[in-house]
Amino acid sequence: MKHLNNLSSKKKSIFFLLLIGFLLKYNYFYRYIFQTISISTLIIKNIVIILIALISFSFILKNKKRIYIVFFFYLLFTAFFFANLWYNKYFGNYLSVADMTMGQGIRPFKVLFRQLIGWIDLLFVFELPVLVYLIFFSGDFKEETSSIIKNKIYRKKVIIILLLIMVLLGVHVYQINNLYAVNSFLELYEQSTPAFVSAYGIIPLYIAEYISRQTKEPEDIKQVSEEKIVGEEELSPEYEIENIKNIIVIQLESFDEKIIGYQHNGKQVTPFLNKLRQNSLYFDNIYAQHVNGSFDAEFSFLTSLYPINKNYAFKTNDMTEFNSLVKVLKKRDYKVLAFHGNDGDFFYRNKGYSEMGFDRFYSRKDFTIKNAEIGEESYLGINDYDLFDQSLQYLEQAEKKFFAFYITVTSHTPFDFYPERFSQAEFADLDPVIVRDYFNSVYFTDRSLKTFFDGLKEKGLYKNTLFVFYADHSSDLKKESYNSGNNFYLQSNVKEPENIPLMIFHPEIEADTIHKIGTHTDIAPTILDIMGDREKPEGFLGVSLLKETENPVLFLHEMPQILYHNNLFLRMPREPEKESEFKRVALKDENTEKVSLPKSKKERIVNVINYMQEIMKKKITEEEN
Repeated sequence: MKHLNNLSSKKKSIFFLLLIGFLLKYNYFYRYIFQTISISTLIIKNIVIILIALISFSFILKNKKRIYIVFFFYLLFTAFFFANLWYNKYFGNYLSVADMTMGQGIRPFKVLFRQLIGWIDLLFVFELPVLVYLIFFSGDFKEETSSIIKNKIYRKKVIIILLLIMVLLGVHVYQINNLYAVNSFLELYEQSTPAFVSAYGIIPLYIAEYISRQTKEPEDIKQVSEEKIVGEEELSPEYEIENIKNIIVIQLESFDEKIIGYQHNGKQVTPFLNKLRQNSLYFDNIYAQHVNGSFDAEFSFLTSLYPINKNYAFKTNDMTEFNSLVKVLKKRDYKVLAFHGNDGDFFYRNKGYSEMGFDRFYSRKDFTIKNAEIGEESYLGINDYDLFDQSLQYLEQAEKKFFAFYITVTSHTPFDFYPERFSQAEFADLDPVIVRDYFNSVYFTDRSLKTFFDGLKEKGLYKNTLFVFYADHSSDLKKESYNSGNNFYLQSNVKEPENIPLMIFHPEIEADTIHKIGTHTDIAPTILDIMGDREKPEGFLGVSLLKETENPVLFLHEMPQILYHNNLFLRMPREPEKESEFKRVALKDENTEKVSLPKSKKERIVNVINYMQEIMKKKITEEEN
């Protein structure tokens, strides 16, 4: 519009920088963070934004005060954008209301600078230094003496533009109705976040989530037929071990599958686990359930269910409603114990574990630093060495066969919680520092495990004990010197499945490496398989990893992912009455054969997704909080 020419060059520069910067972030939001699938609707939204900007510039740039206010809200939008950008890099989802109100995974700023921030991020702040200079340091603003708002020609153009905006929005609504054919605001939100954002936008998404969380009542978890979701019930007798008394499961923090056996300058990063692997069942094709946080792994392992996005299970759900490995073993007269070096309320584990039926949860308050062997702790709690060392006395007090579940912390990002005196000289040349620290922290945890094993042998707790090691998720390091990812050839901006180790050891086990694809959901059925069970417990959705049949593995992000025969698919949002569409977005490697999902597998996938969404819904009230 020619009326822009009435502005000073300074105000015009501010206007265009704000508009370009906003559109850049806005389109990245829509296309890559929310993964909206309709390009045409995004184009319409961009045109509407530009038209609104053109008819409002004279108002927002009228004087210094308004420019300051606009810039302040622009900074808030930029901060909101980066919060979502970095959260998406780590979890593959957007930063939801649930994450902001219930999440406890707050990491030090060091994580941002060492792990999440990349050079490409500077692209999203290119305009800020210039804007700061123009607004605050380039002299005062020229006040326009005449108002173009009173100009009749200008008002006519505004009316025409407003009519055009209405037409475009009408076309947009028509397209959305044809694409998704839903009857209400919340119905579309429940069906698909990408579809909802395409239709209504980002701010309405947060409004819809808030309303949904406030109005949803607990669902009847029996209303979906288990025959359609359970899958294979039979287990395999191939690896049955008769002499199993105790069970110790260790959830390793941020261990990549590729770190097992990894060497640098001839130094093994995990020498103890490497040696143990030679006499274990080792699974090299296991992927983490890492949708909301580390607690997804233990929820999935203990219940053999799938975590869903925007759900903090231990807080928002009554864990007594679900069957679990804890309940199965307690019926067999096991003493069921949990050990974690952090506070018991971290990620609401004390509530969740109590409801599951753990006999005792040993958390930070049950361990001492004063008389500890290492005697160091971080904001995440006591170090792994002291955790294992001091837990031996609690295992001795169990008095009967026990199931002990451990969660380590020392190798947590940003990987600098290990005692400095345990740094390995062979890792000193690693660059950047975060890679060196990761290797040292993993080495420290590995050393702590060896000492723990030695202590178990001394106390007579080693013989006839089944050991299970798995990681909660990968390190998510993407550096030239070490990259935890690059496990798939990605064809779309999706969260890559995180390859983690799974190792099962018993003194009498027959060593083997198993390549079957699986996830945390499958570990409990596999343990029961080794113990001699012939059918998995009621309600378990996982399958034994000892059976040859390969089933699709699910990751219930905003856009559900399905991994099948090394092909990664997305379940695309569709009309409720139409058959679900599955889009291939990645292959394991260039030699991977492209396969399609069989119809029977698709039906079960849809049923499982719907089932998990139903059983995980629960109204959250102030009393519950």
